[in-house]
Amino acid sequence: MTTSSRRTFLKTSAVVSAAAVASTATLAQSSTPSVATIESVGAYEAKLAKESTVRWNDGLAHPIPYMPAPGIGKARGIAFGGGGVILISWYTGYFHALRKKGLDLSNADVIVGTSAGSIFGSMLASGNLWRLTDVMDFFKDFPKIFAALVPEVKKNPSQLRAEAFALRARDAKPQIIQAIGRAAMASRNQASESKYYETLKRLIGLTTWTSDALHITSNDCYTGDRLVVSKSSGIDVDVACGASSSLPGGAGPTFLKDRLCMDGGICQTSTHSDVIAGVKKALVFSLGDGTRNEVTQGLRTSGMLDTLLEEIRILKANGTDTIHVSAGLPPGISRVDNIMNPKLIGPYLKYGFERGNADFDRLKAFWA
Repeated sequence: MTTSSRRTFLKTSAVVSAAAVASTATLAQSSTPSVATIESVGAYEAKLAKESTVRWNDGLAHPIPYMPAPGIGKARGIAFGGGGVILISWYTGYFHALRKKGLDLSNADVIVGTSAGSIFGSMLASGNLWRLTDVMDFFKDFPKIFAALVPEVKKNPSQLRAEAFALRARDAKPQIIQAIGRAAMASRNQASESKYYETLKRLIGLTTWTSDALHITSNDCYTGDRLVVSKSSGIDVDVACGASSSLPGGAGPTFLKDRLCMDGGICQTSTHSDVIAGVKKALVFSLGDGTRNEVTQGLRTSGMLDTLLEEIRILKANGTDTIHVSAGLPPGISRVDNIMNPKLIGPYLKYGFERGNADFDRLKAFWA
């Protein structure tokens, strides 16, 4: 290899972290690697990472769309998207209002939860949501419980870097997700894991998996694979929820068997509603509306385009009667500065309760 070729090779390697696999002939063509060259090297590195688990039989990796989907042939399905502590609050208010008026949606045949949605979906599936709402002062006690999920320390540079990697992403190429995963793994998160898991256990009620209906998503930090955990996976439900809510720069990452995993929302979909494809009736809940408004309003922690609206279209096109409910912003709020802001727990709890009351008649007729 010539001196010039070696210099170009090393320069490109520093950019894409793939020196050992790059084509030196291609890299030698210019002292400044082209975008296409960088993309091809990044794609090759991503391919190698994925191939490293090809022979694993842990059963966790499920490409999008999930085939065959767990929802096929089932009557009712619910997809709970992610959105931090504010969406958990909204979900709780919304479902509490529905139940008070006589509608319990916990009888869904298949449920998929992502990040905040994994926690709430587990609360619903285990029955602990109703146990908690029946014995606690709703608007007084729940904000205190949910606030325990929020880290109490100022973020350090490694955490801010991980957050920035996710927000800068503009597509869901495997190498992009892997880059976010590396930043997540290199983030020195200071939140107390024991406190976080204790709060999860209190919310979910159990660590053992009680529901065949429940599925929980996350992403492999190293390979970028979408993972789906269910009762058959042999993983405690609080650990699955911990992985699903391991937001880069916030919490985790969390091991699921031999995979180090991050938040289920760090990919192209915020709801993973392909998991419930095939059901006769589907409810899809999300924080944002599936457009760029999600990012500008602070309702999505990844800059990737959300495939939410396309997923809704596919569900309907394939014969699933579908209602999409987007929480959005409470009245009087134009932007959320942080989906983990404990000051927003109370307003979102109230907002969800009001929306649940408003949507009751429509959902009762739909779910029957």
